Amino acid sequence: MSRCPICRKPSLEAHRPFCSKRCAQLDLGRWLKGSYVVTADPSEEAYPEPPADWEKE
Repeated sequence: MSRCPICRKPSLEAHRPFCSKRCAQLDLGRWLKGSYVVTADPSEEAYPEPPADWEKE
């Protein structure tokens, strides 16, 4: 059985991967506040050049 990532209680199918609506809302609030971030490698180009044979529509 998986555990809730917020409180570590067993997760419930209705709120998976969380144990309750409360924990799901806490997680959403953390994402919206910017508490969680997904970092990217700064050396990678965000928008690489299109191939030479690419044509605009």
